[in-house]
Amino acid sequence: MKRRQWLLKPLIRPGRARGLRPLLASLWLCSAPTLSYADGAGMFLCRSPVVANDFWTDLNQAAGAGVKLNMEIARNIAQKNACPFISSPNLKPIDFVAGQFAITDGKVKGWAAPQLYIMYVNRPAN
Repeated sequence: MKRRQWLLKPLIRPGRARGLRPLLASLWLCSAPTLSYADGAGMFLCRSPVVANDFWTDLNQAAGAGVKLNMEIARNIAQKNACPFISSPNLKPIDFVAGQFAITDGKVKGWAAPQLYIMYVNRPAN
């Protein structure tokens, strides 16, 4: 048995593991930090997958500490990690390395957590 499966052992019964996956996925998505959206389309892009992971971890730690994340707080965290905000409505993932997306709009390339890209794609229309 893998290291962390002991936590789920009481929940997993034969024939029930398949139904547990959607539940775990929804719990994981609900635990992601929520940001208020920027005025325009864009996202914070970092110079490497490692820095992008650090940025995502810092956002999660701030949210876990009870901080209500907004763009100003996200900008401060991004500045600490040297992840500039790239304004573009055409950002698309082109690669996936070490759990992070390489994202470009054809002009600029950077790295971001998949969760941030999902938030970018699902942003409200202006």
